[in-house]
Amino acid sequence: MKKFTTSVLMVVLSSTFALASGQEKKRRDTLKTTDIAEVIMTGAMGRKMKLDAQTSTAAVIGKEKLTQAGAPNAIAGLTSKVPGLTINKTSSGVDGTYDIKIRGSRTLTGSTSPLIVIDGVISSIQIFQALPSDMLESVTTLLGLQGAALYGSQGVNGAIVITTKKGSGSRKPRISFNSNVEFENVLFTPSRQKAYGQGWFGDRIHAENGSWGPSYSDPAYAGQNLAMGVPFYDVNGDGMIFVDPNGDVPSEDAAASVRGIYSPRKKDNAKEFFQTGPSFNNTLTVTGGSEGAYGGLSINRQDREFIVAEDKLKKTSVMFNGGFKLGKLSLDGSVTYINRSASTTTPDLYTNLLQSSSEIPITAFRDSSLPYAWTMYYQNPYWTIQNVRNTSKQDIFNGTISLGYKINDHISINNNGTAQITSTDILNYNNGYVASTASPRITDVDGITAVSSVTSSLSQSNAISRYFYNDLMANFNYDFTKDINFKLLVGYNVQQNESKTTSVSGTGLKIPGIYQYWNLTTLTIPYNLNNRRFTDNKFAFFANLDLSYKDYLYLNVTGRLENSSKLLHSDSSIESTAHYFYNSAGVSFMPLKAFEVESDILSRLVVKGSYTRVGNDNVNVFGIEDTATLAPGYPFGTGPLSFVNNQTPTDTNIRPEIVTSNEISIGLGFLKNRITLDVSGYIQTTKDLITNQTTSNTTGIRFTPINVGDIRNKGFEVNLGATPIKTSDFSWDLNFGWSINRTKVIELANGQDEVNLSVGGNAGIYAIKGEEFPMLKGTAYLRDDQGRIIINPDNGNPYISNNYVNFGRVTPNYTLALNTNFKYKNFGVYAVLDYRNGGVLYSGAMQNLAFSGGLEQSASFDRTQGGYIIPNSVYMNNAGQYVENTSIKSGGDSYAGLPDYYGSVYSRVAENFIMSGTAFRVRELGISYALGGDAARSIGLTGLSFSVYARNPFYKFAKENRGYADPEASFTTGNISGISNSNQYPSTRTVGFTTTINF
Repeated sequence: MKKFTTSVLMVVLSSTFALASGQEKKRRDTLKTTDIAEVIMTGAMGRKMKLDAQTSTAAVIGKEKLTQAGAPNAIAGLTSKVPGLTINKTSSGVDGTYDIKIRGSRTLTGSTSPLIVIDGVISSIQIFQALPSDMLESVTTLLGLQGAALYGSQGVNGAIVITTKKGSGSRKPRISFNSNVEFENVLFTPSRQKAYGQGWFGDRIHAENGSWGPSYSDPAYAGQNLAMGVPFYDVNGDGMIFVDPNGDVPSEDAAASVRGIYSPRKKDNAKEFFQTGPSFNNTLTVTGGSEGAYGGLSINRQDREFIVAEDKLKKTSVMFNGGFKLGKLSLDGSVTYINRSASTTTPDLYTNLLQSSSEIPITAFRDSSLPYAWTMYYQNPYWTIQNVRNTSKQDIFNGTISLGYKINDHISINNNGTAQITSTDILNYNNGYVASTASPRITDVDGITAVSSVTSSLSQSNAISRYFYNDLMANFNYDFTKDINFKLLVGYNVQQNESKTTSVSGTGLKIPGIYQYWNLTTLTIPYNLNNRRFTDNKFAFFANLDLSYKDYLYLNVTGRLENSSKLLHSDSSIESTAHYFYNSAGVSFMPLKAFEVESDILSRLVVKGSYTRVGNDNVNVFGIEDTATLAPGYPFGTGPLSFVNNQTPTDTNIRPEIVTSNEISIGLGFLKNRITLDVSGYIQTTKDLITNQTTSNTTGIRFTPINVGDIRNKGFEVNLGATPIKTSDFSWDLNFGWSINRTKVIELANGQDEVNLSVGGNAGIYAIKGEEFPMLKGTAYLRDDQGRIIINPDNGNPYISNNYVNFGRVTPNYTLALNTNFKYKNFGVYAVLDYRNGGVLYSGAMQNLAFSGGLEQSASFDRTQGGYIIPNSVYMNNAGQYVENTSIKSGGDSYAGLPDYYGSVYSRVAENFIMSGTAFRVRELGISYALGGDAARSIGLTGLSFSVYARNPFYKFAKENRGYADPEASFTTGNISGISNSNQYPSTRTVGFTTTINF
C-alpha cells in the first residue's frame, strides 16, 4: 500500500437533515431502507415499481451515496456502487473523461455507452456529466436489457435513469445550502532511474532531452554546480553562442542559465511541476409548494483549478422544476441551463516532463518567458502553459414537459417532451516562436545546432446541436379480478437530432495575439475546413404490457417498431432496412408470498427471467449515401479542392446489429432482510455485427462497413448486502459486489481471422475470431521452442516478431467492490473500495522512458561498460543450434550504443511495456458529523452537518506497474481500452470538506 505524507482523512457525507413533510420523509426512508423488497425504482418511460417487481436486474442508488464524497459530477458519484456497471476515468484533466459500460460490449465498432434518461426523457452522457451530484435524487441502473428494451436501439447498451430533485408539497419553503472545498494533487508519476543524469552517449550535454549522461557518482561531475538548460543570451553581440559539452560557458551565464547540483533531486522533479489544484462547489436549493403543486430551484457553481497551472473549469448550473394538478389535468416540467467554460494547455507537456533527468530543477524555469528550458528539443512547459491554449465555452439548455390527463380511473393520456440545445465555441492556439540569428546555438552530439522555431497555429470551431424528443402515451390500468391487475402503455415516439459545425484552422499568425482566421498565413485544407450539417430522424410505435397476480407474480412484455433515417436510402430501388421490430418478455416470481411461507430466517425470495431482442443502428448519419469526400487538388495533389470517391463507403443494404439477451436472477433475504443476496447471470449474442470488410487496393476502397460477424457476451453478478449491527445509537451497513464478464468473437467479416480496432503503433486492440474480446496484441521478442529470447550474435540485438503476438484480454478477470457505512449517534464513517483482477495494459509513458533513458531497467547495469546480456537469451551457432548466450551484450560494448539501442530496438518491442491490470484502490473515504435536531433548531436551523472526505487516497497496482499507467486509463473510450499514451496526465487524489446547512 502506498505511503503518503498526507494524513488519512475519512468521511461519510451526511444526508440532508432538513425537516420534511411526511410524504417526503417516507420517500427518503424508502431509498435508505435495508428492506430491498420495498425499494421503489424508476424504469423505462418513467414507470415506477418495486425493485423486486421489475422483471430484469436493476439497482437504485440514492442521493446520500451519490454525494457522500463530494463527487464533482454525477458520473463520478456512481463509480464502484453497482456490480456490472463499469465506470473508468480514462483520462485526468480539468473535467476528465469517463468510459461507461453496462455488462461489457455488445458491438465492435459502435458505441458501448448506456442510454441516459433524465426525468423520463432521453438525454446524453454529456448532460449527465455536467449535472452536479447535489441536483440528483436517485439513479436507477437498468442492468438487464429487458428493462431498457422499450427504448429500442438506444437502449441496446442498457440504461441509466436519473431522477432529479423535485420541489416539495410543503407550504413552508425549504432552503438547503451545500458547500464543498477540495484540493487535488498528483497520485503518482512513473518511477524513473536515478543513477544517470542529463546527456547523450554518456556525455554531459546540458541541453539534451535524455538521461543518457554521466553517472551521478562520476567524480568529474558528482555534486558540482553545473549549468542546466538552454542559455538565452548573446556573448559577442553577433547573435551566436557556443556551449561545449562540459557546460563551460562564459561567466555571464549565471544570470542567463539555471544552475543546479549534479545529483538526483530528493523529490520527483516531474511531480514537483504539478500544483495542488483547489476547487469550490456550492449548491443552493429552494423548494416549496402547496397542496397539489410544487416548485424547486437549484443553483450550482463550480470553480476548479487542475494540477496544471492555468487549467481551469468554471461551470454554472441552474435547474427549475415544478408542477401542479388541476382536476384531471397534471403538468410537470423542468428547465436546466448549464454554462461551462474551460481553458487548458496541451497534455503533451507531460511527455516532455517525463524526459527530464532527475537532477533537473524543473520549477526553476517557472518564471522564464522563453520557449526552451532544460532541453532544446521540447518546449519549456511553463512557456507552453502561457502560449499553447485550448479554450472552450459551452451553453446547454434542456427543457422538459410532461402533460397528463386522466380520462377516468382506468385511462390516462400523457405527453412527455424535451428540447435540448447545445452550443459550443472552441478556440485553440499556439503563439509560436521565431528563431533568429540571436537564438541560442548549442553544441550537441551532432555539432553546433540552433534551437528550432515553433510554428504558430490557430484552430476555431463553432457547433450547435438541437435534440427534440417526444412521447405520446396512453395508459390503461384495470383490475380484471381482485387478484389480477392489467396495465398497458401504448405510445408513439419521435426524435430529431440536428447538428451544424463550422471550423477552420491554419498556421502562421501574422500578427501575434490576434486569433482570427484572416490572420493566418496558411489554411489547413481540407480536413479542418468544415461547414457540415447533419439531421437524424427517428420515430417509433411502442407498447408495454404489465400483468400482475396478487403481489407475487409479475409479467412484462414490450414491443417497439422503430424507424431510422440513417438506414433510409434515397434510391427507391434499394430495399429499405429502416424499419425494424424489437421485443422483450420477462417474469418475476416471489415463492414465499405465493405459498404464504413465513420464516424468521428466509424473509425474501424472488426469481426473475427475461428474454430481449433489440438492435443497434451503428451507422453514421448519411453513411450509406456518403459516396464522395473532399480532397485538395485532385488529381494533382495541389491547388483547389475537389471531390473524390469515398474510400470507406457504407454498404447500402446494411442492417442494424441484432442483440438477443437471456437473463436469470435470484434474490434472497435473510433475518428480515438484514442480509440480502442477489445473483444474476446473462448471455447476450450480437448477430449481423457491423464490421469493416477490407477489399483489394485495386478497387480504390480501403474498407466497407458491412453486416458480417457475431459476438457473444456473458457474465455473472453477485451483490451481498448486510446490516450486521443496528441499534438506536449505532449501525453498520455494508454492500459487497462481484462481477465477471466475458465477450467472445464468434465470426468476423469476409472470413477474416482478426480485426485491428486501433491505428498504428507497436500495440493494438484486436477482435480475434474464436477468442475473447478485446485482446491486446503487439510486437514481441522472437523465442525458441523453450521460450528463450533469440538474439543476433553479430550485434546482440534481439529478433522481433514479424507478426503481432496476443498478450491477452484487456478487461479484468473479475471486479470486486465494497461499500460500507458506520453511524454512531451524530457521527458517520464510510468507505468505498474496489479491486480489479487481471487483464493487461500497454503503457506509452514507459515506452517514452525507454527512449529518453529514464527507464529503471536501463540503469540496472553499468552503462560505462556497454549494454547487458538479455536474461534467458540464446543465439544460433554455425550448426543451426540455439546456444545459451553468456557473453554477447545487447546495446553494444560501450555507453555510446545504448541510446540507439533503447530508442530503436528496445522501444519497438511492445512486450517490454505490457503489464498486469490488477489494481486495488480506496475510491472514497470520509467522516461526518451532523448537529442534532434540537441543537440545530436552537440556532434557527433545521439541520447542520460537516464532513471531510478523500477520493482516491490509496492505491496498489501490480508489482511491475511502478506508476507507469493507471489500469483504468486509456487514450480513448469504447472498446479500444487498455492502451495509454505518454501524454495522459497522472491520476489524482482529492481531499475535501463539506458543510451542509438546512433552513
